[in-house]
Amino acid sequence: MPEIMLERPQAKHAHELGRICFEAFKDISEKHGFLSDFHSLDFAHSVISSSIANESNFSVAAILDGRPAGSNFMSLTDDVAGIGPVSVDPPAQGFGIGRRLMVAALEHARENGLDRVRLVQDAFNTTSMSLYASLGFDTTAPLGMLEVRPAEHPDERIRPMAPDDINAADAMCREMYKISRRDGIARAPQFGFTPLVLERDGRMRGYLVPGIIGHGVAETEEDMLALMAEGGRVMPFPVTQLLPLTEGNLFRKALAAGHRLRKMMNLMALGAYEEPEGVWVPSVMY
Repeated sequence: MPEIMLERPQAKHAHELGRICFEAFKDISEKHGFLSDFHSLDFAHSVISSSIANESNFSVAAILDGRPAGSNFMSLTDDVAGIGPVSVDPPAQGFGIGRRLMVAALEHARENGLDRVRLVQDAFNTTSMSLYASLGFDTTAPLGMLEVRPAEHPDERIRPMAPDDINAADAMCREMYKISRRDGIARAPQFGFTPLVLERDGRMRGYLVPGIIGHGVAETEEDMLALMAEGGRVMPFPVTQLLPLTEGNLFRKALAAGHRLRKMMNLMALGAYEEPEGVWVPSVMY
């Protein structure tokens, strides 16, 4: 059995862990006929580098025979801890590294009083589904990853979120999503994602952080669809958005609007889970 050590990754590990993340997601996705969520090596490097640099994250790397073999990250700044990305180098898979990376994160959550942990996993990945279920996670909602069809023209009701909007957005999130995601909203611009606000009659009716790292809530399905389309229009790269398939009307309207289903995923939760109310879309962590 090879010797596996766990340690906090450093900036010097970012390049190799980025490569591992890219190759691990590419490998499992291509085996099942899907495109990888990490569309380029540079994008994987960027995600891993920013995850390591974010001191508010829990970060752990597996070192196998002296070399990085995988990593896991957990967001700790809001009410719920969010896992991801988790990746293990394909040649190093089968030695229990993924389980050890997950156990390390869950132990850290327990030691710090975080009793709610969530993640999103690819429905086609039966290995990760089995791992997470064995660790106590329950599937709470099937999700569809949609390729967003950008709006053809600007929507005058929608504008970038300003710092003064965060209190109102957080209040909407608490009411509809049942948790606060205040820090995730505030930090989104640091990672190149601009939250959008939809106003009607002088009041916020919904907000969205575009892309699968983002989330949002809205008063109506039409408001959310407008936010998604505008997000696709203003972002400098193609946008994908997660949508709960339990919201059948919203899903049908999204398809009718030209958004295309790319794959199915699962929202999984460890600890207390309260079903969101109204119109909501999750991030790739929860």
